[in-house]
Amino acid sequence: MSSPLRNEIIVMNLPRQLPVEGESSAFLSTQAIQRVNLPPLWYLGVVPQENGYWVAQILCIDRLISLGTFNSEVAAARAYDTAAITQYGDEFFRNFLLTSVTIHEPSFQSNYSNETIVEMIRNGSYELKLIHFVSNHPRNYHYRGPIEMPSCMDAIQEVFYKKMFHKELTLTDLEHQKVLILPIDARPFFPRVRSNRVQFWLEFKDRMNRTWAFQYFYWSRFQRSILTRGWSKFVSEMQLRADDIVVFYQCWDRRTHPEETFDMVDIIRGLRITRDELQGLS
Repeated sequence: MSSPLRNEIIVMNLPRQLPVEGESSAFLSTQAIQRVNLPPLWYLGVVPQENGYWVAQILCIDRLISLGTFNSEVAAARAYDTAAITQYGDEFFRNFLLTSVTIHEPSFQSNYSNETIVEMIRNGSYELKLIHFVSNHPRNYHYRGPIEMPSCMDAIQEVFYKKMFHKELTLTDLEHQKVLILPIDARPFFPRVRSNRVQFWLEFKDRMNRTWAFQYFYWSRFQRSILTRGWSKFVSEMQLRADDIVVFYQCWDRRTHPEETFDMVDIIRGLRITRDELQGLS
């Protein structure tokens, strides 16, 4: 008589859904692009023009909103990501991974109406005001790298990213680096597992296409989700520090046929300093 399975290992696929045709203005322009034989479409919400410029547009309920004409495909794709926040919140696939600037966009946009944000995108003032807002962030959150908008280095062509949640690491997180207690807003993305007999593993890619596996369980006493085995290796190899931000995404990969999805983990490198320290650096 065989003994019962005591340590079943299950690799979890997080719940996700591919967009259907019509959710993004990028799909609305496919026929037009083919008709004039323009370059392939790498970004959502971006339409190439015969004169070498790029138009950004977004679908709002039942109408298409033009966000302006841009000198580069990347600038138009950033405009789409910005406008999508006003229309969809976190429920959209973005063109770029979040950066030290764009992770603060919801806070920045809370100061303006949707109409004002669209107008700032059109007149070219939005990104300068956003960078100024982040540079003078009231929490004195500054970064090891330059404060810049996303570039092509923050994207993979034909891969799009929906943010699930993020966690700003504290000294406590790093002192107990064998586990990571996930934020409450991570709860909808994971099942509430109460069995100690089953090991659930989550697999994530990083921007270098390396695979990371984390053991997961649900701490029912405190109603929190936790990553255990595999997390300390990630902390060590990625050289994480306090105030780094770990961002988890669901990704939509249009490079494959049929299209596929995968999960991704990325790092925004951060460093919080006091006002006196900041003045000493200036």
